[in-house]
Amino acid sequence: MPGKRARRRFSHLSEFEKGLIIGMKTAGFSTLRVAGQMNRSECAVRNFWEQWTREGTQARQTGSGATRKTTRGENRRIVRQALVDSTVTRSTIRSDVGVAIVPLTISRHLAEANLKSKSPFSALPFTPEHRQLRLQWCQARSMWNATDFKRLCLVMNPGLFW
Repeated sequence: MPGKRARRRFSHLSEFEKGLIIGMKTAGFSTLRVAGQMNRSECAVRNFWEQWTREGTQARQTGSGATRKTTRGENRRIVRQALVDSTVTRSTIRSDVGVAIVPLTISRHLAEANLKSKSPFSALPFTPEHRQLRLQWCQARSMWNATDFKRLCLVMNPGLFW
């Protein structure tokens, strides 16, 4: 639709942008003009300017989220258990830590420590017999050139080369 701005991914105002807003608004620019100059939403500029005039500060408020249910030591214990035993379940970790937390909290702590769940094998690993057969196949064809391999590919998958 003409006249509509493309929606940007949300990002906080940088310290530089906050300073620009304060300067431009102090100089008498309208909120709409400041937003257009900075390529930010009018709402973001207005909200920041209201906070600045109300509180006289440009710092974000801390502690606006829910309080943590676990201490740093308990967080380390959660991560340590997952590192020691990769097959441990969230319910086992919860009972070992001894704090009433939901499984999502445990998952979040593990994600913060850059630990991800491991997916099972999609195929069985090679047995020693498989490895030996594969080595023999490769050694038998070690002197082949590109034409020989192309011929093999045509036999195995006729639609691959046209």
